[in-house]
This record gives sequence, C-alpha cells and structure tokens, in this order.
Amino acid sequence: MESLPIMQFKWITTLPVVAFAFVACGGGGGGGGGAYGNPIPAPTPAPQGLPVQQNVAGGAAWVSPGNNHTLYYLDVDTPKGAKCSGGCLNVWPVFAPSSGTMPANGFTVVDRSDGTGKQVDFHSHPLYYYSGDGGPDESNGNGIPLAGGHWHVARP
Repeated sequence: MESLPIMQFKWITTLPVVAFAFVACGGGGGGGGGAYGNPIPAPTPAPQGLPVQQNVAGGAAWVSPGNNHTLYYLDVDTPKGAKCSGGCLNVWPVFAPSSGTMPANGFTVVDRSDGTGKQVDFHSHPLYYYSGDGGPDESNGNGIPLAGGHWHVARP
C-alpha cells in the first residue's frame, strides 16, 4: 500500500474547510438568499384584522390572525338574519373585526342582525369560533347541526 505524500494529505484535509467557508459566506449579492443572490421577497401579510389561510383538517382554511383558531360559518346563517344569537354565541363566539379592519378578498365587515355589534363575514357567511376547539388549527366544530343547518370550517 502506497502512502500519500504529506503535501497531498494537507490539501485533502483543508478542502472541506475552504468549501464550507465559501458556502457559509453566500458568495455575495447582499439582500437575501434567493437563487443567484436575488433577494427573497417578504411574504405578503393579510390585510389588518382579516383571517389568514392555514392547513386545517387536511385542507386550506381561514383562521384568526391573532391565535390561529379555526373559523366557521353556519350554512343557514346570513348577514341579514343570523341564526346564531343569544345562548348560541356562548358556544359559537363571533369573529369580530379589530379596529381598522377593511374589506378585502371576499371578506366584509357587517352589522349583526341581532344588534350585538360587528362581525367579519366571508362571501355572505358571518364567521365564528367554536368554543370546543382547544387550540390552533383544530376543527372540532365541523359538521355540528344547529337551527336547521350545519357548521362548517370556513375555507377559501
């Protein structure tokens, strides 16, 4: 078995260090880590106070931007005639708009028909939370029957 000359051995052991240093420095192009040094665009935030899209129960769904809790709608509910009022609101709290929320992308802010305030609605379906969801991205309220209709996860 032939031994390597000392000079070759030193070159082989320093090669990984040089390669790592080149990769770690990024090769220039300031402003981001995109391909060929192009900046990576920042994600577009959802308009203030409106739901954000996340994966819930195997599909895209709308969740609250503040706590990532799933939002629901009652299929027989409309902005002009809310079927969920009174005691129903203890189980299905309203997704109320924050100050400065503006309509966008199919979302509007409506006055509740029972006079209890404003509510965010998506394509004429007022949005609610479900008190039985213990945390973000849960969908325990999906399919629950009420007032001649059913609750559904709000989806794009």
